[in-house]
Amino acid sequence: MAARVRTRVRLSYTPNMRTLATQVKLRRLTRAFSEARDRLGSEPSERRHAAAVVDRLLELAASVRDSWRQEARLRPLGAPLDAYVEGSLRTVELAIAGLGQAGADLDLLTSDFELAALPLEMFLRGLDAEPALQRSA
Repeated sequence: MAARVRTRVRLSYTPNMRTLATQVKLRRLTRAFSEARDRLGSEPSERRHAAAVVDRLLELAASVRDSWRQEARLRPLGAPLDAYVEGSLRTVELAIAGLGQAGADLDLLTSDFELAALPLEMFLRGLDAEPALQRSA
């Protein structure tokens, strides 16, 4: 009986994860914002701790911004796309800062945050899928 010889197959797969760190940090920020908003909205006693909550969220937002800058430095985008990311991050930071204001409209701030953060996450995912889309075009 002849011995079977297996041919080794090498698969070289290089996924495009150019914005993965930014996406992970943005999702962490989105989750933390949602939890903070729920606490601030449901427990009036939490309002006195709003400054600490805002500081922590702003730290997370700064981490997202730093991660984006590092990733964008490796593969720069055109000015309009970079401006979109920067504008979204600025809106996110303003919504966070608003949480600390007395009498803040939490629903409006949540809406502003989500209208900036959620499309930004989808945009970043699209950047990772971009080369695959170019190959199929």
